[in-house]
Amino acid sequence: MNDVVGGPEEAWSFGWQPLAFRWTALEPGSIFRSVLLIDQARNWDEFREALRYWDVPSQNFVYADVDGNIGYQAPGRIPIRKAGDGTVPVPGWTGEYEWTGYIPYDELPRAFNPPEGFIATANHAVVGPDYPYLLSVDWDRGYRAQRIVDLLTAKDRLTLEDMQAIQADVHPLHAEALLPHLLALSPKEPRLQEALNILRTWDGQARWDSVGATILEATLVHLVEETFADELGPHLLTEYRKADTEVKQALGLLLAQPNAPWFDDIHTPERETRDEVLEQALSKAVDDLTKRLGKDMARWRWGRVHTALFRNQSLGSSGIAPIEALFNRGPVEAHGTSATVNNVGYSMNNPFTVRVLPSYRQVVDLADLTRSVSVHTTGQSGHPYHRHYDDFIDLWRNVQYHPMLWTRADVEAHAEATLRLLPRP
Repeated sequence: MNDVVGGPEEAWSFGWQPLAFRWTALEPGSIFRSVLLIDQARNWDEFREALRYWDVPSQNFVYADVDGNIGYQAPGRIPIRKAGDGTVPVPGWTGEYEWTGYIPYDELPRAFNPPEGFIATANHAVVGPDYPYLLSVDWDRGYRAQRIVDLLTAKDRLTLEDMQAIQADVHPLHAEALLPHLLALSPKEPRLQEALNILRTWDGQARWDSVGATILEATLVHLVEETFADELGPHLLTEYRKADTEVKQALGLLLAQPNAPWFDDIHTPERETRDEVLEQALSKAVDDLTKRLGKDMARWRWGRVHTALFRNQSLGSSGIAPIEALFNRGPVEAHGTSATVNNVGYSMNNPFTVRVLPSYRQVVDLADLTRSVSVHTTGQSGHPYHRHYDDFIDLWRNVQYHPMLWTRADVEAHAEATLRLLPRP
């Protein structure tokens, strides 16, 4: 840590040029005060006041109470910049790019009992272009948020079971931009025809037992490469693929333009079109999946390639196979993609191994708290020989739940053991 102009910063060198990185988390904070006040809050006003002290990291907080109120607050210490958006290095010695303060808490995004009757948040942009401050340029592109809104507005009344189904939803909206153009192809190769026939009967769900999801996602990965690799080159392509939903959104826009310049291979004299690039991507996807999963397409289940490994943070990467086998669990077949509500995503640079997943799910019934349910990824125990070390994994991957116990009588009735922490005599 270096105390330099503008406040505490992390500093290092990049070649000949020294670089400094300023981050709000390196400044004194009050997040523990916020957590305590959140736990003590009795209404919306007290909840909002508690979040006034939540400085780092910024979060999306949602609120609901037994009186039927709902709310949203985005807290955080977010700088106001003289210029720039913080995404690239800028001269630190001119004063042109200094922080001039922080966005006032009462001007951060919030909502209370909105007229829609619901609040949906999934890391997408929560403000429009007219918002006077820069919050972020790194929003999720909104596939998950839109799907949540679609499902919430599909019924007049929603039950606890409906909310569970929303959390389990694995319809990838980005497929709606890609699939019609794929199905319009007329390849001569029988293997490609077989793959397209599977996509024609696919139900549009990225479940772990789906073959259509496997073919679609593999085609998407190769389509990104076929479209952008010649212009970007290998290094920039690797970096660009990390953007994930931004890449999917860009492809969705390009697919509406059959002769978009990005589809042309700059290394050939011909001018390639969207449909030529799509067929090439499909062909490479089929070849790739054949090598990985065999010739029988009926066995190309999404879960065979889309797997989650629960790696112990202390010893799970020890490099000692028996130790890793003792502490790690999986890999297990998993539903979803990064563009589904059940956000179980992979990196396009390492398809299709899971790298992002919901570590905790919860549905609370504020009319009857005893009906509330939750689940996390592995188990309650940290001891690998304990039967509760990994007994939640199947519940989690199938989006099933464990009952939450709210009354002392229920807790005591279901207790397997009691751990007593006593003061030292």
